[in-house]
Amino acid sequence: MRRQVIISGLVLSLLAGCATVKESRFNPLNWFGKSEAVAVDENGQNVTVLQTLAPRKGYPVFVDTRPLAPQITELQMVKSASGAIVTATAALPSAGYYDAELVAAPSDRADTLVFDFRLRAPSETVPALSPAQRQITAAKSLSNTDIAGIRTVIVRGADGARQVRR
Repeated sequence: MRRQVIISGLVLSLLAGCATVKESRFNPLNWFGKSEAVAVDENGQNVTVLQTLAPRKGYPVFVDTRPLAPQITELQMVKSASGAIVTATAALPSAGYYDAELVAAPSDRADTLVFDFRLRAPSETVPALSPAQRQITAAKSLSNTDIAGIRTVIVRGADGARQVRR
C-alpha cells in the first residue's frame, strides 16, 4: 500500500509539472482540433486550399556583395540543344579571384537580356602572373523559353560592358 501511494504521488507530481490537463493531449476533449472555415465553390463543392510553404517570417532578402568584374574581354553566345549558353571572360588585376557568376539584372527593353559579371576577390594578395592566368570565365545556360524574343545579350563589368546580338 505504501508503495502505491509513493508511485501515485510521483506520477501526479510529474503530471502537474508538465502542463495543465486542460491543454494536454491526454484530455479526450482535445483529441480533435477546433472548427475552421472551409472554402466552397458556387456548386457547394469543397475547394481544397493548400497552405503555403513559405516561412512564417518571409524569405530572407539576399544582397549580393560581390563586386563587378573589372573588365569584360570576351563574350560568346553559343546555341545548344536546349537553348543557348552565354560565356563571358574577364581580365583581372591579379590571380586568385573566385566565385564568378553571371547574375541576371533588370533591363529597360523586352528584347534585351542583361547580366552582371560578379566575382569575389582573393583575401590576400596573389602575385600577378601571365595574362592567361589572370582571366576568369563564367557561363550561363538559357533555355529556349528564356531566349524567345531576345535579340541582344549584354554582360556588364565595372569598366564597361560587352554585347552580342542574335
